[in-house]
Amino acid sequence: MEVEGSPVYAVFHAAVPGRPDAPVVVHVHALGVEQITLYRQEVLSARAAAALGFPVLRYHARGHGDSAGSSADVTLSSLVADARAAADEAKRRSGCSRIVWLGVRLGALVAAIAGGPNSGRGDAAGFVLWEPAAKPADFFRQQLRTLLFSRVAGGQKPDATVDQLLERLEHEGGIDVLGYSLQRSLVRSFDGASLETALAGCRVPVFLAQVQARAKLAPVHTALVESLRAAPAAGGERATVSTTLVHEEPGYQLMSNPAWSSDELTRVTREWLDALA
Repeated sequence: MEVEGSPVYAVFHAAVPGRPDAPVVVHVHALGVEQITLYRQEVLSARAAAALGFPVLRYHARGHGDSAGSSADVTLSSLVADARAAADEAKRRSGCSRIVWLGVRLGALVAAIAGGPNSGRGDAAGFVLWEPAAKPADFFRQQLRTLLFSRVAGGQKPDATVDQLLERLEHEGGIDVLGYSLQRSLVRSFDGASLETALAGCRVPVFLAQVQARAKLAPVHTALVESLRAAPAAGGERATVSTTLVHEEPGYQLMSNPAWSSDELTRVTREWLDALA
């Protein structure tokens, strides 16, 4: 498909017949190297959903994977535009009128902005949030920590702290993070954006899957869930929010061979979709 004159590549998983009222699922991938590290998990989950009767569309945003563009040009605005174009293509190919947005890490925020209650679309059937990065600033700091950790693992001595790397980013305009260019423009484009704000007033079901070794819901996820449950939407309704704990070490931090995947994450996502439709 084409977005603002550039080719964006996607994979459409046609659904097994038998569930005509099922919405189409649109995957909104994570950013940077996480788009690669979580790729296998997205493929497995998409296949499982299609086998259940849910058509699925996965795509590469501009500056990622097979799509055109440079990672240096990625901004929140471009990510949202790509997500909306993917959703329109998913509806066209599937014939579905409703969308389940499946957002991965910071892609959860992109999905919420692209199709949430403030998007003006009105076609969301639900939101699936895989280990969502609720606060962009924390996400970018984690990317830089991962960069430093990878250098240590490779026998190199880090030449800066995370704070110093952020200062370098602000001064130089860009830093290479494991093959992807983290740009000052990208970081600044997320200023003021939050998952809580993007989903405020949500009237459709939300499913949050935490992928961490910890035994309880992380404080940042707890705060998001409580906010969504407390804030009434139009008509006094409140969002139905479900959570699950996948007790695994997350696989998005560094690339591995074989690529990380989680049978449990696939299973709980499939069960939530089954209950939705």
